[in-house]
Amino acid sequence: MTEADAANPPPPFRERLTWDPDRGEIRDGEIRYLMMRADALMGVLHHLPAEMRGAVLSAFAASVQAHGGGSARKYRQMGAGAPDALLQVIAATAPQLGWGAWRFVGSGAGRLELEVANSPFAAGHGPSDGPVCGPVAGMLAAVAEMVLERPARVRETACAAAGAPACRFEALPEPAAGEGAR
Repeated sequence: MTEADAANPPPPFRERLTWDPDRGEIRDGEIRYLMMRADALMGVLHHLPAEMRGAVLSAFAASVQAHGGGSARKYRQMGAGAPDALLQVIAATAPQLGWGAWRFVGSGAGRLELEVANSPFAAGHGPSDGPVCGPVAGMLAAVAEMVLERPARVRETACAAAGAPACRFEALPEPAAGEGAR
């Protein structure tokens, strides 16, 4: 983290929120949020044919990557410009959003590793044969692109819904044009 990042961290997420009950809005500046039960959100998957669930989780990840990435870019503009500072802000903001406790357990050497304890997506989904935390994967893809300075592919390597003690993710840079696949 640079001295400038340490001297000017963004204010905590919860302190930036404005609640407007007359309009029925929760906002962080221009970004609108909503509160929703995790089981109501993830329960959607149980109402779909099994063969559609992976596509829905992938679409959810892509949407969070695009829109959550806008939040991460905002954090950079607010003072979390250095990679370590950005990772600290993301890890501090995730639990304030109800996204579980995030801990970056490995970074550098062209990769990021994230552990999420108490993922609302895993808890909201319930037992599963495979990973269900597509939204976390999408957010990590957006953050990894900023930290690794190129698009990244993210894989959930363990999921609490599938019996793991915590959800784990790995982000690796996409090969550049002309590079072989890793």
